Amino acid sequence: MPDKRLPSIKSSQEILDKAFKRAKETSKKKIIERDRLKRAKRATQDKIQAFTDTIIYELDKYVKNFPSIDRLSNFHREMIEIKIGISKLKKSLGSISWAENLCKKIRREALRNLKFADNSKEITSIRKRVYGRVSSVINQINPHLKNVKEACAFLESLPFIDNVTTIVIAGYPNVGKSSLLRILSRAKPEIASYPFTTKEIHVGHIDREKGYEKERYQIIDTPGLLDRPLEKRNEIELQAIAALKHLANLIIFIIDPTETCGYKLEDQMNLLKSIREEFSSIPIIVVENKADMLKRKSPYLKISCKTGYGIDKLKKKIFDILDEKSW
Repeated sequence: MPDKRLPSIKSSQEILDKAFKRAKETSKKKIIERDRLKRAKRATQDKIQAFTDTIIYELDKYVKNFPSIDRLSNFHREMIEIKIGISKLKKSLGSISWAENLCKKIRREALRNLKFADNSKEITSIRKRVYGRVSSVINQINPHLKNVKEACAFLESLPFIDNVTTIVIAGYPNVGKSSLLRILSRAKPEIASYPFTTKEIHVGHIDREKGYEKERYQIIDTPGLLDRPLEKRNEIELQAIAALKHLANLIIFIIDPTETCGYKLEDQMNLLKSIREEFSSIPIIVVENKADMLKRKSPYLKISCKTGYGIDKLKKKIFDILDEKSW
């Protein structure tokens, strides 16, 4: 999720309840004024000020504390587009800003009219009009408040992804993706929640000494996304896969030539073909796992996640390809 702390969005009714409570609390404040009309004006001014201040503060907080959509990472923008729609979210934020400005305008007009009020009935009428007009405005934007609240919850649900060079592991289930992730990672991979087709995403890191500096690479395994043919995906899944394009600098595709994973070699090769087409601009390293059980003649690097065979060669290949690229 973005570094900026996301606002906690209230419903229109919650905002109004809070505002009316604040306005009511002003009645406890003692006003020292001998003139009855001036005292009534001052009391009404305090109520209007407290009522509108509360609402304006809330709306302003929602707009200012929501991260700039245009400055979000490509990954987060893509995910927002999938879940809510960027234009819809921008419209909702714009509507909240519009409501804030309108509340300010209503308050200005009311306070100006209050100065010229010459009887208690007119003073009461001005306060009621403010309450009514502002309440109508806030209720009008309730659907937009819901949209922004949903966007905040969604952004918070996304896994934390470092802004570093990223390696994505792909292949059918049970071919050894999670095992390879554990072997390559400097520590136990982290598990975070992930929306859409899978309950979790696995994130690991490779630390590499480069001269006097240490360079870190991120490795992610996305169970439920890159483990079956793309043509069998629904629209949401395909969009989620498209979002991975913004993360992946390199893909490791694992094949199980023994077919003990439960999938035929032909099906695995077809999945590789579809991923090559979908991620055509991203380099792919194809490896054959379970070399301790079977080593067939093929152009692909042989590894064994069980014995560690070929892992050093794979690391070298990873670093060689990443060194060739300028990310």
